[in-house]
Amino acid sequence: MIEIKNITRKLGNFGLKDVSFTIKKGSVVAFVGDNGAGKTTTIKALFGELKLDSGEVLIDGQSLFKNNNLSKVAFFPDSNNVPLDIRVHEYLHYICAANNMDKNRTDLSIDNVYRLLELRPYKDKKIKELSSGWKKKAIMASVLVRSPEYIIFDEPTANVDVESKLYFMNIFKLLSKVGITILITSHIIEELQELADYLVLIKKGQIVYANDFDRKKEHIMDIYKKHMNEPIKDLNILRDLYRNKEENG
Repeated sequence: MIEIKNITRKLGNFGLKDVSFTIKKGSVVAFVGDNGAGKTTTIKALFGELKLDSGEVLIDGQSLFKNNNLSKVAFFPDSNNVPLDIRVHEYLHYICAANNMDKNRTDLSIDNVYRLLELRPYKDKKIKELSSGWKKKAIMASVLVRSPEYIIFDEPTANVDVESKLYFMNIFKLLSKVGITILITSHIIEELQELADYLVLIKKGQIVYANDFDRKKEHIMDIYKKHMNEPIKDLNILRDLYRNKEENG
């Protein structure tokens, strides 16, 4: 279990304020918020990329940043945050070496992710040469090759085609079935609705909702509307726009 406990960091006019929530072992956590709400900043804090003013991140009661605990957690980043000028096969070997995996485990793990993601025909291509969907699969391979206990996904299905989205959804469900803990950020609420069993909403650097989620009985959009501002407060403005068009037409 990962506990994010009262983490605070002031960043100019923005920051995180007493952000707290739990990533329960084996859960699928949907982390939802508008652009600039603090999702990416929170993830940076989780991986130690952000110096905190206060608060802590724990895993099974210990600091996430001690005793090699961070090796249990993998991050699926945006496509532009990986080395694009490297071949897929080289990238996977680099990831394995960086995580001190021996040769036998490396070879077996890479072979398995190639078969799982049907990636072998693209192993000698540079990541920048891949389409959006295959680029995401290469990043997925770099995550799964480590067999981590926790995976943090940042917009994993953004800008990919329908087939790739379905492929990824199947992988998320399989990971959940085998007990891998997932936190996923996405603006595609329908996908989160299908996967999540815990929901966290963040607004202006503060958690406004964090609770178990029953996807068969509850709807993320309903909870979102309840705890976030309505995007349009006065629909009369829209009516006036069209009334003016009719009067001047």
